[in-house]
Amino acid sequence: MICLCDAPQLIHLGQGGAVALELGWLAQSLEQAAFAAGYEHWPAVDVARSVTDFLRANSSSQPYTMEHFKLAVNRVLRGIGYGEVAPHFLRGGLELRSSLVDLVREVPPGFHMGFFKACEVGCQRLLSSGLATHIVFEDLHVAVKLLLGRLNWSTHCQAVADELVEFIRGCLLKATGAAKVTFIIR
Repeated sequence: MICLCDAPQLIHLGQGGAVALELGWLAQSLEQAAFAAGYEHWPAVDVARSVTDFLRANSSSQPYTMEHFKLAVNRVLRGIGYGEVAPHFLRGGLELRSSLVDLVREVPPGFHMGFFKACEVGCQRLLSSGLATHIVFEDLHVAVKLLLGRLNWSTHCQAVADELVEFIRGCLLKATGAAKVTFIIR
């Protein structure tokens, strides 16, 4: 058995699988919570390191559920004297990101319908946990150029990008129904 001591903790997102805890994302989320609590200047990166150290010290082989993750973060915040920040942590919901480049690499080159299907499955996977309130699809231009086998952006690339944006918008609206979810495709 190999021990990955520096491996990031995993957070279980239901059927959406598990995601690795990223220090940058955690610091940004903690900074937003601190700002909401009235702190203009706050050591977000240091606090994020404290949280990841705590999680690593108390880790098990299983990924954290989102509920247990939030409880652990709240416990650390209270333990280091920032209990007033805890209620603001992820109050606005969870932001999940997905790279369209990763999705386009799942299908054979030029297989447009397969890529669109991969995007639909990606939408369903991101929303399956019921925890996401913000969805970000990244690398639109790079993914479209890979799909079309182009080195430079063209009017055909723009047409496919526009079609993809409309398709993803439709998938997300269909999957979320009345739930409030914002999304960005960039």
